[in-house]
Amino acid sequence: MSFYLPEGLVASGNLSFPIYDNNGKEIGIATIRNGEASGTITFNDALENTEANRKGTLSLISKGTNTGDSNEGENWIFNKNGWVAGYDNNDVPNEITWNIAFNPNQHNLNNVVITDTLGPNQEYIPSSLNAIAGSYGPSGFINNGEQLHPVVTTDGNKVIITFPGNVTSAVDIYYRVKLINTNPDGTTTWTDHATMISSEGEHNVDSSTSWGGAGTGTGDQKVGSVKLTKTDPTGKISLAGAEYQLEDSKGSVLFTNGVTDENGILNVHNLPYGTYTLTEVKAPDGYQINPNPITFTIPDDNVIDLELTQPDTPETGAVILKKIDPDSKVNLSGATFNLLDSNGNVIKEGLVTSENGEISVDELPAGDYSFVETQPPAGYELNPTPINFTVIAGQTTPVELDKFNVATTVVNNTGNVTLTKTDVTTNELLPGAVYDLLDSEGNIIQSNLITDKNGQITVTNLEAGDYAFVETKAPENFMINKTPIKFTIVKDISSNLEAKDQPILEEPGNPDEPGGTEPPTTNPEEPGNPGGTKPPITNPEEPGNPGGTKPPITNPEEPGNPGGTKPPITNPEEPGNHGGTKPPTTGPEEPGNPGGTEPPTTGPEEPSKPGITPPITLPSVPGGIGPENPGSGISTLPKLPGTITGNVTLPETGSGSQKGKLPQTGENNQLFIMISGFFIILFLIFKHLIKKLNA
Repeated sequence: MSFYLPEGLVASGNLSFPIYDNNGKEIGIATIRNGEASGTITFNDALENTEANRKGTLSLISKGTNTGDSNEGENWIFNKNGWVAGYDNNDVPNEITWNIAFNPNQHNLNNVVITDTLGPNQEYIPSSLNAIAGSYGPSGFINNGEQLHPVVTTDGNKVIITFPGNVTSAVDIYYRVKLINTNPDGTTTWTDHATMISSEGEHNVDSSTSWGGAGTGTGDQKVGSVKLTKTDPTGKISLAGAEYQLEDSKGSVLFTNGVTDENGILNVHNLPYGTYTLTEVKAPDGYQINPNPITFTIPDDNVIDLELTQPDTPETGAVILKKIDPDSKVNLSGATFNLLDSNGNVIKEGLVTSENGEISVDELPAGDYSFVETQPPAGYELNPTPINFTVIAGQTTPVELDKFNVATTVVNNTGNVTLTKTDVTTNELLPGAVYDLLDSEGNIIQSNLITDKNGQITVTNLEAGDYAFVETKAPENFMINKTPIKFTIVKDISSNLEAKDQPILEEPGNPDEPGGTEPPTTNPEEPGNPGGTKPPITNPEEPGNPGGTKPPITNPEEPGNPGGTKPPITNPEEPGNHGGTKPPTTGPEEPGNPGGTEPPTTGPEEPSKPGITPPITLPSVPGGIGPENPGSGISTLPKLPGTITGNVTLPETGSGSQKGKLPQTGENNQLFIMISGFFIILFLIFKHLIKKLNA
């Protein structure tokens, strides 16, 4: 920028001098040439962030025109002035000329002695003094050509000028001094004090001369602030004692020890607009230095006051908890603990001691912690007393809480249970049944429990409470029973349970059902062998051959054959078959063959054939034939020992008898034989009575 001197002034020399701000920091250079009235200032970037109230001052040596008031030479007797008289190669002053003038009114003075005391950094140059006589007019001193020769002596920094005789004219004296240790920067002023003693008394005068110039500059900066909060990784804990270094965008360090306070906050105010970097140089105790610098700008989208956060990672440690029996010193597994911080917050839960009775936790930040037992090992009492410990920052060895013997053995609160598996019909012990054991909540606590050779499952040391066995696989050839077998365990009590399985039944009359077998069939080729092991079977293809060796068998699959069903066949292996042989199957043979092995049976094809004996009521036989079932031709028989009762019906006949089903079991077949035998007896009785009547 340009600057201008007041009207009528010009520089007294070539000047170049620095300009400083209020803090003594250089902000630019001012330059002006000798005899010129304007100069320039070149600023550096010290005030680049200032945008308001820019101002400054300049002070420099100049010279100008003195119009005067026409009073020169009047009312004064002694005066002094000075100016720079010489410069070195750098245009820095190295000599000054001092000018002393006295007696402008040309009095007659005698015993004139002038003592000139030089200021600092000045040294008189010998033989440089020149004294001239003359007078003062309107235009200043007028030299009359007379050279005066005063005596000049020095005494330290004093120059003593003595005039012998009388002085009756005005005198103008010039002499030079050498400048020592001149400051090339800024304004330099040299001072001088002179005293004159004469016949008219003593007179004093001070004088100074200056060279160069000086300047100041300042401006208001637009500033903002930043608030940094230091926390732990969770952001919930503020960290005091973190130290930061602040640098500007040029890498200049503004401070190196900004420390977060007790709230974890570092405030920096009056930051001029610009970009800065905060770098952590020391972490709080127990934490690691965050290696990532924070770079920010003021303003940030017109945000002047910024708020920043930065977390520090804590230095971690570890802990090992060992659970030990207080008496045997045996390590105890299965104890469950929660890990709490210093505020009682659960930070890890469900920690269970291993087979070695240990719990190990790594990467714990420095601080205070505690273990709290929530579930004791089996057979031990719960001890809820917290186990306190401290993790120290930077600690490399885990905290060991070994021999922590708070658990004590308790009285056994358990019982036993034995389940015995048997056949529901024979009570035979059944091995190989598989069960699950469930607790009162229905949770499986043991599985794949298998009955042994004695058909038993035994479970010991069950805690008192409610349980259930559930069968998951039955023994071979038995049906599974999934109904839970519930029971309760009482302290020191052994419970005995029974479980029965139903065998898979074999039904000989239906080979398609589980367990069914094909019943034996009488060999039709041997009909004439009564009492043989294979009774004859009626041949259904020859229904019209009454009395033949092959009685017809009704085919149930031919709906055109009324009343046709398969007659029952007695199983020779069942206990109801006396004699061990298969009785003959009844057929449509004529019942007039007494003494035969095949009792007569009413055939469905010939209901009106003579020779069939109608049913007769025998009231003298308890439970025997009677009118309880009229129209069916069959009466209730007494129940015989060793038999199984069942319904007995006849096949459907063409004469309108009631419909029914043939018996399908060996027991019913036996009953049929008994009925047939009863008819034989009746036949023999009637025959005997007829013979007796004929006689």
